Amino acid sequence: MRLLLASSLAIAIAALLYPSFRGSSFNNAGMDPAIYVSLLLASCWLVLFAVGLFRFRSRGLWLLFGLPFAAYWPLSLFVLASHPHTS
Repeated sequence: MRLLLASSLAIAIAALLYPSFRGSSFNNAGMDPAIYVSLLLASCWLVLFAVGLFRFRSRGLWLLFGLPFAAYWPLSLFVLASHPHTS
């Protein structure tokens, strides 16, 4: 369980911080690969969470500590995409 929790947190934090390491603004087209990698890592975290819940049942809920980190960019992009830009 400890290894699964550590892996969950590592993947979630990597999903959160990877776009920051790219060092460019989000208005720049060069940021697209970083967002794709972040979404891929968030998807991996989701699979890891599902496996943890299946294997450990209610003890697998500890893996939810990684949720805010893993879901930051997908939720941010969803909110940005769902609100039309008004000028």
